[in-house]
Amino acid sequence: MPRWPTPRVFVVSEVERGRRALERIAARAPAVLGVILDLRDARGSRLRSGADARGACVEAVAVAVPAAASADPGPEGAAEAEAEESPARPDVLVLDAATLRALGGVAALRPLFEAREPDARPPYVVFDDAQRALTILAEHLPEAAWPRRRGCIKTAETLLAAGADRHRDHRPLERSVREFLGHELPDQALTGLLGRAGAKTLHERLAAEAETILALMRRFTPQLRERRLAGVYQFECDLLTPVVAMERAGIGLDAPGFERVAGGWVRERRSLDTASAEPGESEEDFEARVAARAARLDKLVSTYRWWARDFVDADRRIRCRLHPLAADSGRFSCTEPNLQQVPSEYTAPGLRACFVPAPGHRLIVADYAQIELRVAAHLAPCDALGAVFRAGRDPHRATAATLTGKPEPEVESHERKLAKAVNFGFLFGMGARRFRSYAASGYGLDLDERQAAEAREAFFRTFPGIAAWHRRVGALSRRGDHEAITVTTAMGRRKTFPAGRFSFNAALNIPVQGTAAEGFKAAMIRLHRELPSIGGRGVLVVHDEYLAEVPEARAEEGKAMVEAHMIAAMGELVHTVPIVVEAEIAAHWS
Repeated sequence: MPRWPTPRVFVVSEVERGRRALERIAARAPAVLGVILDLRDARGSRLRSGADARGACVEAVAVAVPAAASADPGPEGAAEAEAEESPARPDVLVLDAATLRALGGVAALRPLFEAREPDARPPYVVFDDAQRALTILAEHLPEAAWPRRRGCIKTAETLLAAGADRHRDHRPLERSVREFLGHELPDQALTGLLGRAGAKTLHERLAAEAETILALMRRFTPQLRERRLAGVYQFECDLLTPVVAMERAGIGLDAPGFERVAGGWVRERRSLDTASAEPGESEEDFEARVAARAARLDKLVSTYRWWARDFVDADRRIRCRLHPLAADSGRFSCTEPNLQQVPSEYTAPGLRACFVPAPGHRLIVADYAQIELRVAAHLAPCDALGAVFRAGRDPHRATAATLTGKPEPEVESHERKLAKAVNFGFLFGMGARRFRSYAASGYGLDLDERQAAEAREAFFRTFPGIAAWHRRVGALSRRGDHEAITVTTAMGRRKTFPAGRFSFNAALNIPVQGTAAEGFKAAMIRLHRELPSIGGRGVLVVHDEYLAEVPEARAEEGKAMVEAHMIAAMGELVHTVPIVVEAEIAAHWS
């Protein structure tokens, strides 16, 4: 495979020349720029794709500047970019580490991100990984100075892959260049070496990377348009502003309290070694109880024991990494640490109470009520389920009424509990056999095969629109044996199942969970814009739950703001049923 041709690279290692070069680029008012940040870890090694960029050092910067006539490859300029068959090769400016430091670090790039005239559009700034780039820029520039119009190769490639690529957070640029452009990037072998040879190789590599991300963006833009993904692509790029801001904000942690809870698990685990059976308890039951509790404690200790030591910063806040495109549906995942998996009060009493707001503030903890059922009622569509929500009734009581033959007001709590398991279990295509284990593990319900089958029948009898939706997706399953099948969310996000690999459950799940995720993300964007007006900010997302931190004096105002924007954002996508948000003002996470 041919190596990428050596770019028209200009390496600047003098401060004044670097300043003049940046001024000249800004004066040209380019429609688009390609920017590569050479990031290094504490050992000086180049950061690999997907690695945590927090605290990384910027070793050098490469800025690719296309010819003046080059089209804007952003969504607004997609038609022009599509027509441009052989654009002139860009010039690439490389600022080495010493020059970059003398210019004030990456803050020196700020003029490149701004429009030259009041009514002009700023450049469309393309990054290989925009979330990582913004993480670095945020350490040096206020949010208002971040590139307002930005593109992201990783985001475009993830959306175009439509679920085919399982390594979203590990997309080496060289792989993309090889796969989509048919070239190899310059070898990195010498880039860690000292001396001229290593520096020259590094500069050529950075220049090639900056040039290739513009070429990739030109390649991806018409594909995004053809597959009607340009809107969701721009949406995901815009979302990175609140995501990076939330990662930087973190959430307060009562570290001593966390240590007390975790220490209690350790002591209890030791005590199990000398525990004895309770009066009347058989030896078999005792051993099973102790083994189950020991397994739970071992999991808690191994996962959370040292969080307060390892992840809490000097300002007593804990900060995670958020991954907005980690799932085919577009739902978030979370790592380092995974705050989305902090166990509930039932599983780990007192643990969530250790997550607290800053002094003088309160948390607003808001969650969408029964959002997957509401989205399914809209997408299926299901008139019966929609009618339940429009009337303000409880869908679990509606199913329980069918199961028991009782009027809804007479349904008892244990009957509603079964119906809740039924609704959430069968919504996404679970069979009766699997439902038995789901009901037992999730709801403590012991059902035989006949009861499980009757529960499934009652669910579809209660909500015939859901049954019809399942039949339609089942028909896709038969086609999926010999052709690729694509399902979409409300915004147009795609999941493609290759021929012979269709999943009935995923084809039901992804449009519903994906639409819910899109409504939630839209609310994040709105709230990031509005909460600062009352001194608030978003601090954490956990699936369908949003946590904001607001001044105590404005807590009621903050609660109303969070509720209103979460409802409005989701309502733009799911408009045939009412959206309900349950929010509370809290002194800690619960």
